Amino acid sequence: MNYNPHLNKRNEKGNKGTFGRVLVIAGNESMSGCVFFCSMAALKSGCGSVNIFTDRNNIESLKVLIPEAIFEWFDNIKHPAFDDNDSFFKDKLDKLLKKCDSVVIGPGLGIREDTLKMTEYVLKNFEGNIIVDADSLNSVSVKYKFKDILTDDFKADVNHPLYNKDKQRTVVITPHVLELARLCGLKAEDVKNRLDELALKIASEYGIIAVLKDSSTRVSDGVDLYTNKSGNSSLATAGSGDILVGMIAALLINEEYPFRGVNTAVYLHGRSGEFAGKEITSFCVTARDILNSMPKAFQALKVDDRIYNNCTILEVMNASR
Repeated sequence: MNYNPHLNKRNEKGNKGTFGRVLVIAGNESMSGCVFFCSMAALKSGCGSVNIFTDRNNIESLKVLIPEAIFEWFDNIKHPAFDDNDSFFKDKLDKLLKKCDSVVIGPGLGIREDTLKMTEYVLKNFEGNIIVDADSLNSVSVKYKFKDILTDDFKADVNHPLYNKDKQRTVVITPHVLELARLCGLKAEDVKNRLDELALKIASEYGIIAVLKDSSTRVSDGVDLYTNKSGNSSLATAGSGDILVGMIAALLINEEYPFRGVNTAVYLHGRSGEFAGKEITSFCVTARDILNSMPKAFQALKVDDRIYNNCTILEVMNASR
């Protein structure tokens, strides 16, 4: 199977239901920008609609920034996450999960107990695409580790919330080097030079797609390992990772092969950074510039596919070889 970046032909007779719904669970009381970048990237990547579940303090500003979205709020002070005596939070989340095709959880939620509870609940109860990012990964790593991951006999912990083997859904994790180090209980330098090995091991043992972010991002489904070569230092800016997870969430919905959907998102994210850097120099690029360059990256993919067929950008390694 060719897993090179690929966009399916748009259904010209489709409606917003055809192209699916993304739920973004993100943003505590002091972090609203990540919600905007993730949600807007999902919309610009072709999904039909976006629901946002965020702290109530973010709602008014986000309604102005992204009127295309649909909003629900949580307030962990008045209604603690999954408090046995208060079903307010859980009832809202259950209704949102029933409506969506992909869930992004983690950006800007903070490393805390309620973030862990939300993440565990989504992983336990949602059967669609789940992209676990940022503070969801950080909160999981406080309680759960990928233990003994550098040993030859490394095996998954079946009780780990990210364990996804033998399930029909797709779970994607998107750690950068420091987040990966926390998940593995290792130092950053221990993981940085072994990203290929770690991507394959984690994906294979846990039944997930691992997107290990670095200057060259690795993507693995446990069988194949892809090293993405698009992108430049323009991507090294606050909010860039939030854009990537929004793109992944949307592109997974209408892609028959989830691994290719993730590869496509990673590639287009890199190309968006390249276009932004070319226009205003990498020094000046912000996440908003990456968003604004996404249409150019999508338009260029058809041409870039011709390059990919000669394997000049994307490196592919089959783990069985």
